[in-house]
Amino acid sequence: LNFLFCSSMYISKRALRKHFDPREYPKETYLLCELKWRWGARSWKHWVRNDDDNYHAEQYFLEEIFEPRSYNICDMTWYLSYSPCWKCCQVIEGFLEEQRNVNIDIRVARLYYVNNPRNCMALRELRSFQGINYLASISPDYDYCWDTFIQPGVNYDFSPKKFKSEIQRNRVKLEDIFQVSTL
Repeated sequence: LNFLFCSSMYISKRALRKHFDPREYPKETYLLCELKWRWGARSWKHWVRNDDDNYHAEQYFLEEIFEPRSYNICDMTWYLSYSPCWKCCQVIEGFLEEQRNVNIDIRVARLYYVNNPRNCMALRELRSFQGINYLASISPDYDYCWDTFIQPGVNYDFSPKKFKSEIQRNRVKLEDIFQVSTL
């Protein structure tokens, strides 16, 4: 399996710029995670990247990295470079059925093969699944991701203003996907 798993909470500024720019279509998927156990003082930050079509970042994170604590509520925010595919949506739903004390906010930079009807249906189902609080474009969160997942002291030279139109296009596409379920 081709996974890059890092115990550091920081990614390179090059990786953030390349993989979260919605105008680019790199092969790999990045998952940046901020996790907080309720009533805990600190949050835990982590990231994983995959470049293997058989074992995606979402599945890898949930099966290999996350350590459940059944006695406490966990709030996770995922910043994904691609929206989850239909298989990953099923993995996330299965995980949330088992881990009722976990909530996940999913924010994506770009949509993954939305011409595939299975991916669209899975995104609609995932959005309405209990434990999923949010599924939308991460455009307002680029600054936050830079501040949170890039090592302090690195110059900020990443501006989402350059691809604002692409962010808007992705928002409209995602809303169109979600609207189909309400017709």
